Amino acid sequence: MRRFSVIVAAALAVASAATGVASASGSPSASEGQDRLVRPGSHALRGAAVGGVKTVTLITGDKVTISPSGHSIQPGKGRKVRFSAIRKKDHLVVLPSDAAPLVARGLLDERLFDVTQLIEWKYDDAHRKDVPVIARTAGAATFRLSGAPAPTWRSGVLGLAAVKVPKEDATAAWQALSGGAGARSLAGGVGRLWLDGRRMPSLDKSVPQVGAPEAWKSGYTGKGVTVAVLDTGYDPAHPDLQGVVTHSKSFSSDEPDVNDHVGHGTHVASTIAGTGAASGGKYRGVAPDAKIAVGKVLSEYGGFESEIAAGMEWAANEVKAKVVNMSLGGADTQTLDPLEEAVNVLSERAGTLFVIAAGNAGSLQGAVGSPGSADAALTVGAVDKQDQLAEFSSRGPRIGDGAIKPEITAPGVNITAAVPGGAEGAYDAYSGTSMATPHVAGAAAILAQRRPDWRGDRLKSVLIGSATPKTDANAFEQGAGRLEAAKALTQTVVALPGNVSSVLRWPHEKGQQTTKTITYTNTGDAAVTLDLVIAPVGSGPLPKGLLSLSADRLTVPAKGEASLTVTVAADGITPGAYAGVVTATAGDTVVRTLAGAYIEPESHDLTVTAKGGEPGQAAGYVVVFNFETEWVEFIEIRDGAGTVRLPAGEWYLRALVSEGDDKVTIAQPPPFRLSDQTRQVTIDLGAGKEVVQTVDDPTARRHAQSVSAVQRDGDAWIGFYLMTFAGKIFVVPSQVPGLSFIAQSTLVKADATPSPYRYDLVTTAEGGFPGNPVYKARKADLAKVTATYRGAGEPASGAALVGPYGELLIDTPVRVPAQLVHYRPVIKGFKWGSQLSLHEESGGQTLLDSGREVTRKAGTELWNTAVLGAAPSPWSIRERDLLQLDSVLFSDPGAGRVGWEDNSSVTLSLAKDGKELAREACEPPNGGFCFIGTEVPPEESVYTATISGRRQVPYAALSTAVDARWTFRSGTTTETTPLSMLHVRAAPQGLDELNRARRSALTPIRLLVEQPGVATGKVRPKAEVSFDEGKTWRPAPVTRLQGQWTALVRNPAAGDFVSLRVSAGSGDSTFAQTVIRAYGLTS
Repeated sequence: MRRFSVIVAAALAVASAATGVASASGSPSASEGQDRLVRPGSHALRGAAVGGVKTVTLITGDKVTISPSGHSIQPGKGRKVRFSAIRKKDHLVVLPSDAAPLVARGLLDERLFDVTQLIEWKYDDAHRKDVPVIARTAGAATFRLSGAPAPTWRSGVLGLAAVKVPKEDATAAWQALSGGAGARSLAGGVGRLWLDGRRMPSLDKSVPQVGAPEAWKSGYTGKGVTVAVLDTGYDPAHPDLQGVVTHSKSFSSDEPDVNDHVGHGTHVASTIAGTGAASGGKYRGVAPDAKIAVGKVLSEYGGFESEIAAGMEWAANEVKAKVVNMSLGGADTQTLDPLEEAVNVLSERAGTLFVIAAGNAGSLQGAVGSPGSADAALTVGAVDKQDQLAEFSSRGPRIGDGAIKPEITAPGVNITAAVPGGAEGAYDAYSGTSMATPHVAGAAAILAQRRPDWRGDRLKSVLIGSATPKTDANAFEQGAGRLEAAKALTQTVVALPGNVSSVLRWPHEKGQQTTKTITYTNTGDAAVTLDLVIAPVGSGPLPKGLLSLSADRLTVPAKGEASLTVTVAADGITPGAYAGVVTATAGDTVVRTLAGAYIEPESHDLTVTAKGGEPGQAAGYVVVFNFETEWVEFIEIRDGAGTVRLPAGEWYLRALVSEGDDKVTIAQPPPFRLSDQTRQVTIDLGAGKEVVQTVDDPTARRHAQSVSAVQRDGDAWIGFYLMTFAGKIFVVPSQVPGLSFIAQSTLVKADATPSPYRYDLVTTAEGGFPGNPVYKARKADLAKVTATYRGAGEPASGAALVGPYGELLIDTPVRVPAQLVHYRPVIKGFKWGSQLSLHEESGGQTLLDSGREVTRKAGTELWNTAVLGAAPSPWSIRERDLLQLDSVLFSDPGAGRVGWEDNSSVTLSLAKDGKELAREACEPPNGGFCFIGTEVPPEESVYTATISGRRQVPYAALSTAVDARWTFRSGTTTETTPLSMLHVRAAPQGLDELNRARRSALTPIRLLVEQPGVATGKVRPKAEVSFDEGKTWRPAPVTRLQGQWTALVRNPAAGDFVSLRVSAGSGDSTFAQTVIRAYGLTS
């Protein structure tokens, strides 16, 4: 049994929803979002959604763009769909409405819509022009996905095919694949579709520790057995692997050669079967006479799942390896993924044993990785040289059904083995379950030499059965215990299977039970009588009556079999996941079999019904969430109803139900307690009230409308948003303590694109959804903010994005240089967030404001003004001894403003005491996402940082080269702290709409000195100018005018640009910056 409908170890640990940015460039649609559950103290270092703009094209052809200020969704060409957004464990998942039902039914891999994961794997549009997928199809040998090229890999045995769908053709391919809106299955012969994701190596006096030398003395060294190592390749020149590797093939599209550029694969291979030649035999492998088949499936960036699956099939069916070592993995899910299926299918059909690392998630329960989570895998945890469980080793139980994983442990801490390199660096010590796994694979090879006719499941059972458990770790941590290679050789009694698990669902009626059968095989010449007991692994008893055996003594005839029944009973048992071991003893023979049981807690099928709407039209989504358990569940509403199974307890429910294309209703009733008496919730769509926001300006039309709802419970909260460009939004009035409501409408001039003005109308309510969500604004009561958007020497197209700070932002097109008049209501304490994006298809320049409150009086804003250069970055930080340096290199001089340029070439470096610690270089379109993160010594020291940026873009002729250098002090911190780096922002006065000054005129340049946490009023900056783009420089006098440092520059009579160099210093804090083409010149 692989999966059970209820999450066992923990529900969703944390889910948090995105702020959103609505795209104005797509066809009319609605964008819905849910949901985010946030715990206090959470924060994020710069990651996929921070510090740059990234665009991802989904398999549906829809584009999702994320930035520090929010997220935007642009539907694919001709697609009129809605979008829901949910963030699970800091991962943003965006689901188009025609894909969500297929995800809910398990036909589509949710990772296809996990924008955060796609960016982390570099599947964004800047790095990939296709969407790699794996399709399950009965006709894999001849399969062809409509709108896509021929598969890159097919497997008739596995029924899988790998396809790379061009992003430019994704909309058409999706239309053929999905069968249109409302489809209940995939079309085109596809039974299921996964993202072709990436997996990574499981890397975070071992051979004697597992008893290998004793096995060697018995004459068993793995001779005649081939072990396949699916990893990063190997070093063909390493002395320890000479004559050992008999087959090699690269499946990696990143690195088509078999050479190991990482070191991981060489280390693993030598742990299994290295000769120790470079160490005089000191570092021999566990099975030194075994042969290795190297399948390179990983590069330094990991490996595609389809390439790993291809390597697995090659190892099992072509090489016919008896054992396959996979020191790799990724996050497990509740459903079977392609690699788990491949493990199970190939194990059954080829008899291969797949020995797979459990992962390095540490003490977090339920974190064993995939494909080690597969039933047929022998899953390996790690211990140190004292047999203590390694701190990093992943723990079970398996998510979804509470099964016991890992099943065995082996040494994985500071393991010395071969690495690529010459005699001076032939070995290195690594730690991780990656290092533990090859110990078990080597032992399996030794056992396979001893028992050449045994299939993989028998090898697995004997290795589990002969392991030695520790008393201070339970079976979900160590399985049956630490590997004993020598003991495995002497076993004449084999128990199949080696790991059994059972699930009993609520309600637990008297007498409810289930059984599993263990079959013992005696390979000896005499009958064996086994004494049988069942007990926990480690400390603490099992609940009385939970697990029982059909006999306490069993006689197994010579060359025969006998069976034992394990009964799992729920009577009087506290619900939860339990792990025990059946121990069979006969003299010196000891055989252990893992036995797991999951007793489901009180749970019920919750049915949500929508009534009062158009008959047969009600369809949409419901999110239920529980603050105590941090559980978030997604339910599809079809034909007016939806059902999900949940544990009993207090639940919140939020529904979004559509009635056709023109009406969407949001409802959140008060929280309810799910029990045997309360198992149904009804949403009355007829009680919904339309959200209306208007202004007394007859020229204005609605551009977009959104509703945001945030439910709080103490310091925890969960948020939701709905965005629509067309149709009406209704809310069902309710009284829910802790629920905050925000509605926003953006209105623009009906007959003008771009519009010269925009109204951003916002209404709020606390304690539920309002009974009268209508706001009729008077223009005279609104604050007027006139924003001037300059061009950087050139006109450009872009977008102005505005909304409640930290909430949903809505964009409207602009063509710079331009003025845009913003009208906003005055709400005390309410901050508005603003952003300007100038772009082309591959990215562009982004300027982001830090949020500000408006008052009744008229205000002004200046955007994209010279000089565009370095500014204090909120992502240049130190957390304990991790120092992170960010490239905010194209910011205008507005206070609190930050900016970056995707289409730039950026180089960063960090040094200490003249020694470079880290360097990073990024090319377009990744210049806006360039940063360094490195460990540094804890003591306070002086660091030197440099950042250089170059750009040549059609929308900007200024700041074509920016070079900045800092020195600053930094020591260890107890929390995330901004780096105290000095900056000087330069703001030339009197420039025109394209940031040009008059030739021969005197241009004052205000110099703003900034340093986080430090007063800089007395720090005097210096300035120099160049009229030949940096070939020669001359000083510019700096004086104090009107309380501000000001450089005075007499512009030349000829030429087109002025370049600027500024510097400042105070003690160990210094700053110097050179900007070529700081501002332009005109007559």
